[in-house]
Amino acid sequence: METIDRLYKKGNYTIQKSINLEDKLYTRLKEIADNDFENTLSDLVNICIEELLKNKTKMKYYEKPQYEITIYRSIMMRKSNIEKLEKIKCETGISVTRLVNISIKDFLDSYNKK
Repeated sequence: METIDRLYKKGNYTIQKSINLEDKLYTRLKEIADNDFENTLSDLVNICIEELLKNKTKMKYYEKPQYEITIYRSIMMRKSNIEKLEKIKCETGISVTRLVNISIKDFLDSYNKK
């Protein structure tokens, strides 16, 4: 990825989106945002989504843990990320909520390995 590709175009604004996030994933991502990086939680969620979109052929599906609590959260998501997730939803039938949770889990799995 080129450095210029990491910048967002003006039309790629953020949109507030309410989504059900698995509590354990949300809590861990919030810890990382608060303690390790100069990014907001929404920034990290967008990074997670962008990584998923970049590697969508390698997407790892997993079932939601049986007793996992999901909480309705408001996240500022990039317009382009929402559009691309909606397209994947139409192609696969997997909800945007599930795709976001998958992207966060993938990010946390790779982060925990470091």
